[in-house]
Amino acid sequence: MPKKFAWSYSALTGYETCPKQHYHLKVAKDVREAPSKAMLEGQKVHAAFEQRVRDKKPLPGNLSQHEPLCKRFDKTSGSVSVELKLALNQSLEPTEFFARDAWLRGVLDVMVTKGKVAKVFDYKTGKRKPDSEQLKLFAAIVFAAYDHIEIVDTSFLWLNTREVDSARFQRDPDENIIWREFEPRVQSMSDAYDSGHFPARPSGLCRGWCPVKTCDHWEPKE
Repeated sequence: MPKKFAWSYSALTGYETCPKQHYHLKVAKDVREAPSKAMLEGQKVHAAFEQRVRDKKPLPGNLSQHEPLCKRFDKTSGSVSVELKLALNQSLEPTEFFARDAWLRGVLDVMVTKGKVAKVFDYKTGKRKPDSEQLKLFAAIVFAAYDHIEIVDTSFLWLNTREVDSARFQRDPDENIIWREFEPRVQSMSDAYDSGHFPARPSGLCRGWCPVKTCDHWEPKE
């Protein structure tokens, strides 16, 4: 029986990197990926920012340089949501995050809404790597979840360099365009769940970086 299909942006990009790796990590779950130092550091930073913005708990000393950024959220006249979990069903209607009909899930680090405008912020702790596709999906999810929102301003906040990548989206025409762009990508992933066919996609990650060591393409690091 095919496994129930639900996706997120990280799951989609992981599947596109290598369907076989995605299968073992997210479907069969017979392989675990040990968190890297960068992943663990990112989790700590996100937790500290969540407590600072939501609960006004001071940032730890090693992150105190970001206090001016957090104060921006303190001073906003809009409504601030932190670590906002949103889910849509296949009809693009909002549903509970862990509901049986949840088809797409996304977590927004910070969203500020005022009137018909929503501003979405995503903290990034690694090396700057702009990703317009993720910003697009942020906007599409917000449009689907909040029918009064007409404009979504999205931003990556690169904490290490204090750089910002931003993009603005309008419900008309951007919402429909975004879903049309994602449709074939998501369909490909859904087809794999239906068929159970998750072929390997060799890349440089096969050289010791992939945790699926049983794959024919896996080889140790040099």
